[in-house]
Amino acid sequence: MAVIREENSVEVGIGAAAFSPLFLQSRNQTRWAIVALASIGICTLTATLAAVFAPGVRPLLLQEDGIIEMASVACLAAAVLGAVVVSVTWGGPRLPLLVAGLIGFAELMDETSFGSRLFGFQPPALYGGGELDGFHDLLILAYRVLRDIHPTLAWILAGLLLAASLGMMMFALSQLGRGVGEKSSWLADHMLIFLHIGFIGLAQVIDVAAESKVLSAVEEMLEFNASLPLLFYVASRPSSRPINNAG
Repeated sequence: MAVIREENSVEVGIGAAAFSPLFLQSRNQTRWAIVALASIGICTLTATLAAVFAPGVRPLLLQEDGIIEMASVACLAAAVLGAVVVSVTWGGPRLPLLVAGLIGFAELMDETSFGSRLFGFQPPALYGGGELDGFHDLLILAYRVLRDIHPTLAWILAGLLLAASLGMMMFALSQLGRGVGEKSSWLADHMLIFLHIGFIGLAQVIDVAAESKVLSAVEEMLEFNASLPLLFYVASRPSSRPINNAG
């Protein structure tokens, strides 16, 4: 009888772990992450095929204020608005939403050149050419200053940014793997944020160090890809509320 009770207690323990709030949150975020990655893959493939096989559509897709950039703006605006609405109406933790909303707002300001495109004012000049019309220009400024000091320093900056971005994406994918393997982790609950930062970091590497129309198109696509995990992260928060096992 003692053996039977011990086996039953083990089964109950396994069942309780499977339905614990942390496990359910991680599993829920895993589903959202899979949907986000599938959306990124579909959108990237569609845009690539359109650019390759429909040259007439290419400028509409990839030009400044083109379809992809406008889609990025729409996703970021939806993420910011969603973060505000959910934080007001939802009873769960608001700090993750605050972080996501601030990230989305900063990037939305980048995409609209701090509002200069909306209101028509002239941004200040940027060292080395161009205009200081976004947070990303601070990285460009640092890169140009370091390049003028010594080119190696500029490439070190670009390399560090690339390594950090790839590391962030690999970390996000590792958390996704843990979620698929049904290993709960509080970090897995925020894997979409890490994925977002990884994508936006890769876009900034291209923006900082590359001067090519092809790479500029890749940058626009990466920025759109980055906006999707952020949007899905905000959308997933209401379903991530810990479950109270009262009674």
